[in-house]
Amino acid sequence: MSDVTVTLDLRDLDEQTDRALKGVAVRAGQRTQQQMQARRWAWPRTTPRQNGSLAGTTRNIVDEGRLRDSQTDPRRVAPHTYQIDWTAPYAAAVFLGAVFRKRSGSLPARNAPLAAIRGMNLASDFARAWRQP
Repeated sequence: MSDVTVTLDLRDLDEQTDRALKGVAVRAGQRTQQQMQARRWAWPRTTPRQNGSLAGTTRNIVDEGRLRDSQTDPRRVAPHTYQIDWTAPYAAAVFLGAVFRKRSGSLPARNAPLAAIRGMNLASDFARAWRQP
């Protein structure tokens, strides 16, 4: 009796998986944009915005929109790994918070990407992206 070998070519499955993962990353980017626009972020004082309006203590984190608009499209950086960047020079200070040495004061963290991911059902989003053509 001879052995039987079955070889499976799963490249199509790998391509579909990568497409679905990119779909999840795109959704995370969309939800981050929604989080940035949401009036939910605590701030210790009122602040005049560039457009002349006064931002209160619970507000969104969009002023002129530079941080929001600096969000890049998701890009694949490794197998099963996508990355979204915010290129505004103050992105880390907004998302992670900051303490200033030269002037007194600090910025509270307003981590919209983390809030977006926590609000997602990654398995459900992956399944939805998997089914899309």
